Amino acid sequence: YKRQVLEFIGGEPFLEVDLIDKIVDYFRLRCIELKHPWATMFCISICSNGVLYKDPSVQRFLQKNKDCISFSVTLDGNKELHDKCRVHPDGSGSFEKAKWAAEDWMSRGYYMGSKITISPDNMPYIYDALMYIIGLGYDEINANCIFEQEWTEEQGNDLYKLLVRFSDFLLSDEKYKKLDCSLLMNNIGP
Repeated sequence: YKRQVLEFIGGEPFLEVDLIDKIVDYFRLRCIELKHPWATMFCISICSNGVLYKDPSVQRFLQKNKDCISFSVTLDGNKELHDKCRVHPDGSGSFEKAKWAAEDWMSRGYYMGSKITISPDNMPYIYDALMYIIGLGYDEINANCIFEQEWTEEQGNDLYKLLVRFSDFLLSDEKYKKLDCSLLMNNIGP
């Protein structure tokens, strides 16, 4: 049997951490009752904005499941870019909370990944954003381009140049062996 993944993504999954905890407990219990291999061969995947990371309920859930969780905090890059994209209802940015959550989780020895969305509007910032996230110690970057907005040929060329520059960086000193980046995986696409 392959490992089963219970994936919780946003909005913000930790807004319903108690419900997620009940779902995971139910899954475990049913697998045990059915003597199914997934009782010990499963993983929880959660991508969070990091804002609720310090909440006691979230901390309990993370510690309870630390041996079977893939937890990631989305950082759109440096503070300037992140705070343009992810703001609180009062208009303030969420960068500091997200960065703190990621750094705290990694300081405990856990793996960290992030998701970056590339659009024609934020593309000029993406290389610096990728370098910043890598500098923080992220192990994985899941990046994707938006398709809702039409890209011009010039923007497509700019994206190509960005990917060449980033690829050259990863190839130097074999950095690619320490970082997974969905932009450069050969098993994506048709």
